[in-house]
Amino acid sequence: MKKIVSALFFAGLMTWLASPAVAVEMKIAYVAVDEVFDNYQKTKDQDLVLKTAGEAKERERNEMMNALRAMEDELALLSADSRAKKQEQLIEKKRQIEDFDRTVRQQLAEQRDKTVREIFEEIDSVVQVVCERGGYDLVFNKRVLLFQKSDFDITSQVSAELAKRYKKA
Repeated sequence: MKKIVSALFFAGLMTWLASPAVAVEMKIAYVAVDEVFDNYQKTKDQDLVLKTAGEAKERERNEMMNALRAMEDELALLSADSRAKKQEQLIEKKRQIEDFDRTVRQQLAEQRDKTVREIFEEIDSVVQVVCERGGYDLVFNKRVLLFQKSDFDITSQVSAELAKRYKKA
């Protein structure tokens, strides 16, 4: 239902924009936001930061797993009396590793979400600056368009402005 309403609204908007009185006055463009995001150096830098953090956590997890394996090896050598206590320690160690995994996944996902949100906010503000500077009345995300002429593409302008701002910071 939402798609039908959106399609009808979009069709009505395009019909209105195609009328001679409106078409002369309106300046329209589109931006490939996903392309801007993927090619933005800050996105690449933040991906590297997250990858490095993930690798550090993976090393920490590997150390925990090595300690667990050592406990398992030690357990095999113990007598039946000492085995029960060591078995409890082993179960606790496995639980700690599971908790660690869950916490790390959650932290990295939250950090990634926060970073992505910040970058998209930056992109949005730069799109607005480029549009105001260029005098555009309507700007669409390329994803929502079925057909577009490259004459209306301002993706490179937005990417250049983002790069310029990122180098200053």
